[in-house]
Amino acid sequence: MSFRFNFGVSEDGENVTCPTAPTATPAVDSNGSDAAMCIDQEAVADTNVAVAAPFETIPLHIPKVSSLMVDAIFYRGQRLWKRQIDDVQFQLAQQDSMDGGEDSAVRKAMAEDNHASDVIKGVYEGGLKTWECSIDLLSFLVDRQADLGAALRGMRVLEIGCGTGLPSLHILKTMPDTHVCMQDYNRDVLELVTMPNVLANTVLSPSAAGNGDTLHADSDTEACEIDIDFRRTQVLFGADTDDVIGKRDVPELTAGEANEADARMLQNCDIRNRCEFIAGDWASIEHELRRQGREHSFDLVLTSETIYDTDSYKSLHDLFACVLARPQAEINSLNQQVPAVLVAAKSIYFGLTGSVLTFKQYVDARGVFDVDSVWQSGGSMPREILRLTWK
Repeated sequence: MSFRFNFGVSEDGENVTCPTAPTATPAVDSNGSDAAMCIDQEAVADTNVAVAAPFETIPLHIPKVSSLMVDAIFYRGQRLWKRQIDDVQFQLAQQDSMDGGEDSAVRKAMAEDNHASDVIKGVYEGGLKTWECSIDLLSFLVDRQADLGAALRGMRVLEIGCGTGLPSLHILKTMPDTHVCMQDYNRDVLELVTMPNVLANTVLSPSAAGNGDTLHADSDTEACEIDIDFRRTQVLFGADTDDVIGKRDVPELTAGEANEADARMLQNCDIRNRCEFIAGDWASIEHELRRQGREHSFDLVLTSETIYDTDSYKSLHDLFACVLARPQAEINSLNQQVPAVLVAAKSIYFGLTGSVLTFKQYVDARGVFDVDSVWQSGGSMPREILRLTWK
C-alpha cells in the first residue's frame, strides 16, 4: 500500500507546511491545506514489497557530488541548512546515467518527478521529505532549550524515522556535548539527505568564508550552493588552489583526489564522534541493539509522523522499551526532562488506522510507559506531541 500526505508543495518540490508551532518560525512553504491522506492503490501494483530491512550502520561520509544545493530554515535567530529535493533528484539522475543499475526503492519513488508517493509501506517510508510534525518537534525543542540543554549535556539522543533530521540537526548544532544517533528505514535516505544535512550544518557549513559557495537570497527565502569540489581543492592544495584550478585543462578532481580530500575534511572533525547513522526496520534494529548489549542507552528518543499505522505500534513501542535509558536520581532533578520519548504526530490520520488516541490507548494497554500530551497545535487539523516516560 502506498499513500500520499496532501500538504502543500513548496517550489523545490518539498512536501512541507509551516505549523503553528509555539516559538520557531521555519522558512518553509505554507500555502497548502492539511487535507486527508489519499490512498494510492495503483502505485505499488508492480512493486515487490520488502517485509523487513536489515540493520545497517553507515559511516558518515561526504557525498560523491561536486556541490550541494541547500535551503535555509530560520528559527529564533538561528539557521539550519536542508538539502533541496531537486538536488537529490539531480544526483540520482547522474548516477542512473553512469551505472544503469537496478533502481532502489528510494530511486523508484523519486524517478519521475517530485510527486512520487510519500510512503510505500515496507519499501520506502517517506524519509526524503520534511514532514510538518518534525518541525513541530524542532519548535518544541527550541522552546525548551534551557532545560533540555542542561539535561542532555554529555548524553545520547536517538531520532527514529529521522528523514531530513531537523530535530537532530538542532541538537548537534546547539548542544556540543550530546551524541545523536539517526535512524531511518532506508539507507538511501540517510546517504541522500540525512548525512548531507548534517554536513551542511557542520563541516560544509556555508557560514565558512572563502569557500566558493554561492548564496541566493530574496525577501522570503535563502538558498546556497555549497561548492564541495572547491573545498576539496583547498584541502589538497591550500594557498595554491586558484593556481591549480587555472592550470588544469579539466578542472574536476580525480576520484582519488576527491577521496583523499574527503578523508582529510572529516579526519579532525568532532562531528564523526558525535553522530551515528543506522538503517533498517524497527524490529531488526531492536534485535541488533540487544545483541550488541545497547539496551537502555539513549536518554532522549525523538520521532515524528511514525504512528499513522496501528500495525507498526508493537515494533515501535518495543524499540522504545529497548533503547530508552532508565531514570537516575541526578537526572530526575533536572525538571524530569529525560529519560523520555517525544512523539510528534497528527491527532488523526484520515484514511489510515493510526491516530494519537489509538496510540495512547495502545501505550496504556501495554503498561510500560506513562503517556501525556505536552503540546497541541489546535486548529481544524490538530497535531500533538506526546511524552512517554517509564512507569
